[in-house]
Amino acid sequence: MQNRKELDMKNITFLIFTIVGLGLLFSCEKKEADPIFDISKSSPATLSAPENGSILVLTEDFADSSIVFSWSAASYNLTDLGSTKYSLQIDLADSSFKHAKELTNTNDLSFTMTYEALNNVLLAFGILPDSTNGIEVRVIAKIITTSDYTNVTSAITSMTVTPYEASVVGEYPKLYVPGDYQGWAPADAPNVFDFDNDGVYNGYVFFPEGGTYEFKFATQPNWDGPNYGAGATAGTLDIDAGAGNLSVPGPGGYHLEIDINALTWSHSEVENWGVIGEWLAWAEDIDLIYDPMEQHLSVTVEGIPPAENQRFKFRANNAWDLNLGANDPDDGFLTQGGADIPIPDGGTITFILKFTTPEPSYEWYAN
Repeated sequence: MQNRKELDMKNITFLIFTIVGLGLLFSCEKKEADPIFDISKSSPATLSAPENGSILVLTEDFADSSIVFSWSAASYNLTDLGSTKYSLQIDLADSSFKHAKELTNTNDLSFTMTYEALNNVLLAFGILPDSTNGIEVRVIAKIITTSDYTNVTSAITSMTVTPYEASVVGEYPKLYVPGDYQGWAPADAPNVFDFDNDGVYNGYVFFPEGGTYEFKFATQPNWDGPNYGAGATAGTLDIDAGAGNLSVPGPGGYHLEIDINALTWSHSEVENWGVIGEWLAWAEDIDLIYDPMEQHLSVTVEGIPPAENQRFKFRANNAWDLNLGANDPDDGFLTQGGADIPIPDGGTITFILKFTTPEPSYEWYAN
């Protein structure tokens, strides 16, 4: 029979092993790490439509027909990352998506656009109507981690496309805006356009500093008329050869509107445009310069840092009251308050803003 001393020693030994075991158990539990997001374990989206190698011939007769882009969902090694955004991008074949246009940025797994919208995108790339060209499409899946986007890019779908020439392109009635600011030369003057063929003309004209800021509207690239000068009251027009000159208050860019039916005209407040973007922290504009021959505003910016989420917009007067972003889809046209426009790569970029189209439009290219 064991004595009391032996029993006490056994109880103490058992207690020690129990404490050590519990300590090891808690220690192991504490060492368990939280799951870590690993982008290398992600699977990109896969484009299923259109099929790789598809051939698409666009015609104006079927401008309202639709093309559907669809893709599978991207997957990640974690499931609690929030919703995934998909950027559907298009560019010319073999261009490494350096001038890619974002057709949509969506949580959906498909996107539908009309042939007309796609045709506008293709023409904006400089593809000639009725010519056959290769394009490439991809989907970038984006999730927001702790502080930044992490992108997973799909394989490229290649297509052969043929755009058409829309019947209205380049056929808008126009007026010339000769004035003191450019030597009163109608043939060299910028234009305003009647985009709806309703007798109402619109356009953007920049008046540099100096001179009288006086001008007229001419119907021909000469003074053979009829020409529109100042009417009897402010904001009215007169086609009499002796009518006085029109004027704006001072230097800067103005949107002009002319109604030749009612013989009235008006101008906006000064609109001096600039480009602003991610690399400028959305806080400081770079001024665009008006080219009177090309009738657009442009600027070349050097040293834009490359970034996966590099984007830009246009805005007037260093404020957000007037800001132009991309349509959805991005067909090369702009709309007030539209989407940020992505730049696939940084470097030296030339930005172009045009008001010679029914809606403001833009181009950009890497130098």
